[in-house]
Amino acid sequence: MISLPPLRTLSAPLAAAAAAAALLALLPACSRSTPAEPEAGPTASAASAPAVPPLQWDVPAGWTVVDAPRGGPQKASYKVPRAANDKEDVEVLALFHGTGSQGDVEKNFKAWLDQFDGDVASTARRSTFTVRGMQVDMVEVTGTYKVALGPPMGPKKKAAVEMVKKGYRLLGAAVRTGDRGNWFFKVTGPDETVQSTRSALQALLESARP
Repeated sequence: MISLPPLRTLSAPLAAAAAAAALLALLPACSRSTPAEPEAGPTASAASAPAVPPLQWDVPAGWTVVDAPRGGPQKASYKVPRAANDKEDVEVLALFHGTGSQGDVEKNFKAWLDQFDGDVASTARRSTFTVRGMQVDMVEVTGTYKVALGPPMGPKKKAAVEMVKKGYRLLGAAVRTGDRGNWFFKVTGPDETVQSTRSALQALLESARP
C-alpha cells in the first residue's frame, strides 16, 4: 500500500486570497455573457421640424431696418420717422407665430385690440384684399393704448402696472400664405405717424410673395 502525504490546510489569509483570485477569474466570463444596456437614441419629439420658407416683401423707402431679436415671433422690425406733431417714433413689426394655432388671425387681432382701453373691437375697421392668391386681412383702430410694464398675471393675463398712451392708432395686417402660415404686420403708435405709414404699408403688402 502506498501511503499519501497528509493534506495541508491553508491558512486563513491564503484561503481568502485564493477565493478572491477565483472570483476575479470568473468576472470576465460574466461580463461577456451579459449584454450591455442599449444607449438611448433620439426621441421623436427631439427631431427638429423642417424650417418653413419665409414670406418675402419689399421694404418701403424711408423705413429704417432695426435688428430683430434672435428667436421668437418677431422676424423683422422697421423704424418710421415721426410726423411733425408726434413726439414718438413708430416701429413696424413683422411677426410669424408658426403654422399652428398660435398663428390664428382672429386670435392675434384680438390680442392687439385688447391692448387698447375699452371695447374697441366693436368699432375696429376691417378690410380684405388679395395679393398673388394670398388673402390679406387688415384691422385698424384708434384709442387709448396700454403699454405693459411687467409680466402678465392673473386669469386675465394682464400686467399689474401699465403705461397709458392716449391718441394712439393700430394699423395691422395678416397675410395668409396657405403653405407657410400666416404672417403679421403691426404698426402701433401716435395717430398721425401711424396714418403716415398707410400707403407704405399697403405697398409692402402688395409686394408680398412666396
